[in-house]
Amino acid sequence: MIERDEILRRFEARLDAALTREDAPRGIPEELLAGDETGAEESTVDRYRMWAALTTLTQEVKLQGRTFKQLSETMGRDHAARSRKEVLDGLLELRERLLRGVEAAGAREKVRPVFWDRIFRRRWEQIRHALEVVDAMEQGYRLSLKSLDELLARFEVRPIECKGEAFDPRLMSAVDVEETLDAPEGSVLAVYRTGYEWNGAVYRPAQVRVARRPRSVGTDE
Repeated sequence: MIERDEILRRFEARLDAALTREDAPRGIPEELLAGDETGAEESTVDRYRMWAALTTLTQEVKLQGRTFKQLSETMGRDHAARSRKEVLDGLLELRERLLRGVEAAGAREKVRPVFWDRIFRRRWEQIRHALEVVDAMEQGYRLSLKSLDELLARFEVRPIECKGEAFDPRLMSAVDVEETLDAPEGSVLAVYRTGYEWNGAVYRPAQVRVARRPRSVGTDE
């Protein structure tokens, strides 16, 4: 009888130990393990709020990403436009220098040997050599100018023809006026700075001198 009671006691002790409540694992809300409906509802609300916040954050990241991309593209276009303008300004400045070189070389006087040059032939040989150098420079200027104009034409850049034409305020800027009867009033007498068109639009207006009838003539008439 004693053995039976002892066996029952030990069995009850082990059963009590097996049914003893264990501590909830870390990181898991206790109400979820306990099956508490209130805790489950709160947990569901928390998960919904977390998902809504995550969705909002994701949309914000996408928006900021698109904004940054647009800004980068705009800055890239602006930088490219500035670079093209700097290159074009440099090419136009080079063309102006070549034009001045051609005009200076073409404006030289024709030199021919005189009586003394037949006597002092060495002097004439030096002069003739210098003239040949100037001729070679003029040809070099003209060839370089032609190549540069072909390059600019490929980029739709063309000089504005002004001399002898009627003054056009859309294409030209009058920086000087000359009273004369030798040219029609309002015509361009000289070009101080060449103007250019780029892609059909005025990139730089020409600076010109314009003819005007003398005031005395206008008064007499």
